[in-house]
Amino acid sequence: MEELARLSNKSYDAVKKAVNRGKFKLIKYVQARGYAGKRLLIHLTDPAVPAEAQLRWIEENREVAIGLKKETVEKFHPQAQWEIVKLKQPKERIMIEKVDTKKTDRIELVQKALRVPLGWKRSEWVAHVASEAGITPQALYCVIKKYKEGGVAAIACKRQKGLSAWSPEALEYMQAVYLRGIRESGEMNKLKAYEAVLVEAEKRGWKVGRKSSAYEYLGRLNPLLEKYARGGTRALDNVFYIVRNYKDLAPFEVIVGDQHRFDFFVHDREADRVLRPEGYFFVDLRTRLTYGFAIAERYDSYLMGLALRMGLKRFGKFGTLYTDNGKPENSRYINSIILDLKAFGMQAKDIVELYRTEDGYAIEEEEGKVIEVVPSVAAWRKWARPYNAKAKLIERYFQSIEKIMLDLGVPGRVKELKDTSEEKAVSDERIRELKEEGKLLDIDEFAIKVFEAVQVYEARRHSGLGRSPLDELMYAVKEEGFIPKMLVEPEIDFVLLKRETRSVNRGRVRVDGMLYEGRELEAGLWDVPDGTKVEVRYDLLDRERALAIKPDRSIVELELVQVSSMKDPEITSALMERKRRFIREVKQLWKKLTAPVKGIIEYSKYTKASITAKKRKDKDPREELRDMEAFKATVQRKIEETKRLNERVPAFKHKTVFQSDMERYKYLLSCICEGFEITEADRVFMQKYEERMDKSERLKWENFKKLYHYERRISNAW
Repeated sequence: MEELARLSNKSYDAVKKAVNRGKFKLIKYVQARGYAGKRLLIHLTDPAVPAEAQLRWIEENREVAIGLKKETVEKFHPQAQWEIVKLKQPKERIMIEKVDTKKTDRIELVQKALRVPLGWKRSEWVAHVASEAGITPQALYCVIKKYKEGGVAAIACKRQKGLSAWSPEALEYMQAVYLRGIRESGEMNKLKAYEAVLVEAEKRGWKVGRKSSAYEYLGRLNPLLEKYARGGTRALDNVFYIVRNYKDLAPFEVIVGDQHRFDFFVHDREADRVLRPEGYFFVDLRTRLTYGFAIAERYDSYLMGLALRMGLKRFGKFGTLYTDNGKPENSRYINSIILDLKAFGMQAKDIVELYRTEDGYAIEEEEGKVIEVVPSVAAWRKWARPYNAKAKLIERYFQSIEKIMLDLGVPGRVKELKDTSEEKAVSDERIRELKEEGKLLDIDEFAIKVFEAVQVYEARRHSGLGRSPLDELMYAVKEEGFIPKMLVEPEIDFVLLKRETRSVNRGRVRVDGMLYEGRELEAGLWDVPDGTKVEVRYDLLDRERALAIKPDRSIVELELVQVSSMKDPEITSALMERKRRFIREVKQLWKKLTAPVKGIIEYSKYTKASITAKKRKDKDPREELRDMEAFKATVQRKIEETKRLNERVPAFKHKTVFQSDMERYKYLLSCICEGFEITEADRVFMQKYEERMDKSERLKWENFKKLYHYERRISNAW
């Protein structure tokens, strides 16, 4: 019970009370210490265990969940079953996957060939489609002919055996009379059609059965013929509507996206104003599952990206995405995403294509009845929205979600909307009262309620499916062998991040006034020349980090530039140390790269001496002091080594081996500065060496002598 309380996010007492009421059926008692000899266990697949608890258990025990038997999995909540199905499927890398257009389904190819666009001749269009598919026009014409003669249904279905009492000619005549009567007068009595065939059969010698069998035959009449007789081409246009049979689709083969402005008010407490939130939703046509959605104050292209990200992470790849042709849908951001998705095996199309017919674009009522067929996309967009909830295929879905939200007790419902202005629906006085009473949710609380409504919608029975959307999904998995194609989540994020093009300036880029840079020298834009244009991708909900695509197409992670503080010396010290480390790394790289090349320009000895003297003159005194101190430490170390050598070999006092005269002069000079005696031969050597010095070298040693009070010490030594 403790585990169930934790998974369900409920108290132990609440679970115990539910057990005492007999809510759980699959329980048993086991011997255990500390539980009065027995411990009560509740099976995870008990129908009373909430789906959230099962999902949480699966998340915490993925390996165990994958190994569960099929019989056990089927006892879980459908949403939990779907999570287990996803876990069992290998994840694809969308950056590698390519689409093979030559393996297009033949039925889809034929349907595409039959939908001749306006402005094309049929022969030219068929040749064009055949060329795209990599086949000859003659081969495509053969496939079209077979499709028209038999079709998929004709191949799958068997012809029914006719009644022996009727001649085939008599049956056809009776059906023709019946259909002609409907076409000419709107209605036709079956008895009149039977009486008409009796008269004609007597003339031609046909066999005719009884009246009951005539009614049976007329009842078997192809309903499409009767629809055509009653409504003409428009009636058939409604029947042969594109993607009308959603059962033929696989889950997530076709998803439809649309924006929705909710009929609820929310309270923006920071700005102290009332507004109606908007969202973008994607719905799967086969299962009616909510593929993904996002809520904000106003919908834009980035909100569409967030909704799409939810779907790709929750359900995996889709087949074709249909969206409205609005401004956000046509933004550069969405178009760039669509290009990437096409490369990953997914497609995006205009929602108008779902309503294309041979005569134009169908405008339907909610029940599916065709009101009109218009010739152009512009006309469809003008008339479809007000007349047809199906023209926006998820309008009924939005109505269901909002009704569920009312059942959940969400306040702030907008009543009697007539125009686009909320002032016409709810008076300013009522808005003020709702605000003052604190009855309105803020946008975050409202988004949580939308999540709850979506969960209720997906778990309850759908009238069009005969089962819940989650059950429909699991039916496709178990009975039809549907396998989700899951993707690597970091790559999904990379595809759907917001994109900008920025110029590099000293290793940094600026986005919305914020500077980004690489954390390390080798993982940033430090090696990119200033002014180079790079693509920067970032998450609007997490501005701490960003990704940049360098000119060589490599991807580097950037982070916000840390600003130094006048009051925090630790931050400044850390930034200075990082700066010095970067400089050292560049110097080391330069030395390593230029080590094989000793020099390019050959200076004269006077030029070299002049350059050396100038460097000494321009050198910072503090830096020179540091060099002297380092030199002093080196000399002290050598003196100590010499002392140890003299202690072992006294005869070699003040004698050592030097690589050059300058090294010997340094040694002797340092000995004098430290108070050691030198020999007469050494003093003679120092005098002769000083006579050979050039101006810059003499200046160096004079400074050294002043620093160590050489004049005073040499008088003591000599």
